[in-house]
Amino acid sequence: MRKHSLPTTMFAIAFLLFVACNNKPCPPAEAGPNMDSIRALIGAMEQEYAAAENAKDAERLSKYYADDAIVMPNGKTAWVGHEQIKAGLQADMDSMKAGTKVSFMNTGLWAQGNIVVETGATTWTDSTGATVNTGKYMTLYEKRDGKYIAIRDIWNDDK
Repeated sequence: MRKHSLPTTMFAIAFLLFVACNNKPCPPAEAGPNMDSIRALIGAMEQEYAAAENAKDAERLSKYYADDAIVMPNGKTAWVGHEQIKAGLQADMDSMKAGTKVSFMNTGLWAQGNIVVETGATTWTDSTGATVNTGKYMTLYEKRDGKYIAIRDIWNDDK
């Protein structure tokens, strides 16, 4: 059995008291993003996106994206920048059968600092309300000038 000397024990106790008494409190943890607020904001953006797509309004739809955004559509090369995105969206909408409507459902949302990532499911219905296709998407948003804007977007069909 190892014996401790009295001076060593006293030094250890004094050191522990010094550390305990002089330790400053930890700074408060930074508040994380308000996910309820972000979820509501992104949800409203998705509703506006669906409304613009259903109206076949490429100009309105393209405002969802930053000027330097990149969109990676299903089965096509990437669209880079506002003009390519707008033209690609218009071509996609023009190819949809009359009466087709789209809706989006958020399936996940993550936020850190000025960045938000959303995953979701897409449903297209015909004029009778029957589902004609489904898909999924992932969108990366960045907060710029106080508002979120899509900087990357990718989607694909389930069929």
